Formats: sequence, structure tokens, C-alpha cells
Amino acid sequence: MRQSLGEGQLKKSRLALFSALGATLLLSGVPAVAQSAARPNPSEITAQRDEALAYAAGLQGYIYGYPALDYMRMMREQTTMGLDPKGVYAPFNAFYFEDKLAEPGGMFAGRGPNTSTIYFSGWLDLSNGPVTLDAPDTQGRYYALTFADLYSEVQHTGRRTTGTKAQKILVTGPNWAGDVPSGVRVIRLNTHWGYFLGRVFVDGPKDLPRAKALMRQFRIEGAVTDPTTLDLPLQADLAAISAFKFINAFLRNNPRLPGEEALMAQFNQAGFGPKAVFDPSQLSEGARRGLERAVADGHAILVRAALARPMYKSWSPLLNPQAQGPFGFNYLNRAVVEANGILGNAAAESVYPSTLTDVNGDPLVGTRRYRLVFKAGQLPPNDAFWALNAYDLRTVDLIPNPLRRYMVSDRMSDLKYRADGAMEIRIQREAPAERDVNWLPINDGPVFLTFRIYQPGEDVLNGRYVLPGVEPLP
Repeated sequence: MRQSLGEGQLKKSRLALFSALGATLLLSGVPAVAQSAARPNPSEITAQRDEALAYAAGLQGYIYGYPALDYMRMMREQTTMGLDPKGVYAPFNAFYFEDKLAEPGGMFAGRGPNTSTIYFSGWLDLSNGPVTLDAPDTQGRYYALTFADLYSEVQHTGRRTTGTKAQKILVTGPNWAGDVPSGVRVIRLNTHWGYFLGRVFVDGPKDLPRAKALMRQFRIEGAVTDPTTLDLPLQADLAAISAFKFINAFLRNNPRLPGEEALMAQFNQAGFGPKAVFDPSQLSEGARRGLERAVADGHAILVRAALARPMYKSWSPLLNPQAQGPFGFNYLNRAVVEANGILGNAAAESVYPSTLTDVNGDPLVGTRRYRLVFKAGQLPPNDAFWALNAYDLRTVDLIPNPLRRYMVSDRMSDLKYRADGAMEIRIQREAPAERDVNWLPINDGPVFLTFRIYQPGEDVLNGRYVLPGVEPLP
């Protein structure tokens, strides 16, 4: 019995030995050479991992930081004499005044400018303390002052929010904690730099001298900053890995929204978050490729975003959260707005639906004629004014014409009405034969229309009011 048991154990031992030898030969013999050749290089695995993680964080970071990046680019150009291609220049904490109404090729060419107001603008450096702004009594004339932080979130003062009496405004950065004098309104921005845009209504060409004189009565006072001491992006940096250098500097020096801690941790790991100091020379090869791809894809996403928007049959919504803040955590929307325009007013200040098509969904082209008809009593409700502009779709600019007429507005002294009380606007190249319609000239190319309503009425803001469609004519 013991002999049999010993033989059984011996067989098991031999089997175990041969199994172990076989496994050893399998791992160390000729088959192992083939296995080793097929195994990926560890450095390739690491590079792929680094690239994928850097790309994921970089794409989010580029879109997150794009508004600040583009604002800083414009800030450099417009606070340094001779850099802005349109000639805009004013030092920090000072105003640039645009003394004429928008025309083709002007200050806001390429951004679909309005032609009902004159503009003044400026860049605010609040890092050394608040800026004081004095607004004159405009005696009921519409004006709006828009203050934007570098996240493109806006605040307004002016006729709608603070009235038209003379007033003093204190604009501060996020950390300022001083005393506020009695009667002074405070605008607190969430970043240490900001952008200011003022609008003053012009009631036709004859009113322009009065509007200009009034605009020049706005005053601003603040510490002087030399822009040459600041490291700000060039246009080329918006599409290069150097974009992360400027996004990183911005994040290190400005507050973020509560709730963004996990996102910032990802940015830190990628090397450009608020607790990192971006140094491309310290990036691994894979991480560098990932960030370069992120910039290329992020830039393409933003500049092509307009092509991805839904093609509305006639007007886009009067209330458009994709184009107007507050944006909060919607980083893509705020970046798209900045890449294709500049800031967006609060809806209560103004709405500006646009259309590229007629009521049938066909694209608007200057080789055809169109009309927009408001039945009696159905003009857009508002507490200020409305205006319709036409733009060349290829340039996103006003359309040159011999009359230099770029809009139809309810403030026109010669606004015409039909016998039935309706107000009709003709959108076409040649002057209409009818004498009871209002002509908005266009060229023979693709066009789009924007209908602005300032201080829109309650029915606009609650969605009950609907603009009539653009009708094609034979």
C-alpha cells in the first residue's frame, strides 16, 4: 500500500517537473524570441498614453481658455499704438472713441456691426485698484455700457438698468475690498483685466454731432499700465502650442468658478493649470503631440462653429442661449461667441436674431427680391428701438451701396407704411417701384439679415412675439 502510494507521488512529481521544464523552455526558448519581438516597446505605450491624456485635457483647456486668449490678443493690439489693423488705440484705463456710425470696412467689420449707435471702448487693468467711470446725464437718450471679464461674462449699466441721470461707477477686480462712496455703483469683474464697450444711440445722420458730443462727456480714471511690460499673445499664438503658455498665466492669476476644481486638476496634470508653470521643453514627446493636436482641433472647432449651427427656416430664436450669457459652465458656447464675434449682451438689453434663409428655407441671395411685412400693430415691442441690417455673408460686413443705407429702423423719420397700416421692408438690389415700402439695398451675393431689438418688450422676452418670415418675390 505504501509502495503504491509512493509510485503515485513519484508520477505526480515527474509530471510537475516536466510541466515546469516545458514552461521554462516556452518562455526562454525559440518561441520566446518571437513573443519578445511582438511585444510593444514600453516607451511607445507611454508616449501613446501621454499623447491621449494631454489631448483630452488640452482640447478642454483650449476651449475653456479661448475667450481669455482672444481678449488678451486684442488687448495687446489695441493698447499699443499701431498694432490694431483697424486703427483702434487707447492706453489701459482710457477710452477709444469711434466718432462715426459703422460703415463697410470699419471698426467692427467681420463681426456684423450695428448702425444705430456709435461706440467707445477700452481695456481695463484692475490689478492695481479700481477704475472710476463717470456717465453724463443723457436726458433719456438710449445708451448702454457693457463690462466684460475675460471669461466673456458681461454686466450692464445705462438707460435700462441704471437710468440716464449722471452717475459714477466703480469698476473693481475680484479681490478688491475697499470702501464704496455713497451713491456710487459698483461693477465687480471676476478677472483682473476687463473690456469695456459703450453704445450711444444716434437718431439719424443729423443727430450724429449731438451724439458725438455727448459720448465725449463720458470719463474714465485709473492707474496707467505700460503694455510693453506685459506678456500677451500674438495672433499666431491662437493656433499654436504657445496658446497654453498664455492660458496657464491667466489661470494662475485669476479666480475660477466654484466647482471647477476637478477640471483644474486635469489641466495641472497636463502642465497648464493654475498650479503649474507651463514649459513646453519639459513635455514628453507624446504630451507635446497631444497638446499640438488639441490646439489644432480646438481652433478648427471654434472657427468653423458657425457652419455647424442649425439652419433655421427663417429667423433664429429671439432668445438664443448659444449666443448670450451668462455662460456659467458652458465653455463651448462662450468660446464660439468670442471666436465669431465679441461678447454677447444680456437678452434684457438687446436681442438680435438672424436669418440666412427665406420662409421656404432657401438661402438669401442678392439675385432675388424679398420682403418683410409687419401687419398693423405688430411691430416688435420694445422700450428703445429696433433696426434691421443686411450683411454680405462672405465678409460678415455691411454691404456698400450708393445711398450708404445700411438699415431700416423704427426711428427713421421717413419710415413708410402701406394703406392697410402694414410696414413693409424690401430687401433687393434695385430700388423698388412702389412708394409705400422701405428699401434695404443688398448686393448680388449671399446675404444674411440681423434684426436687433433694444430693450425688448415682455412679449419678446417671454417668447410670445414672433418675427414675420422673409418672403421671396417673383
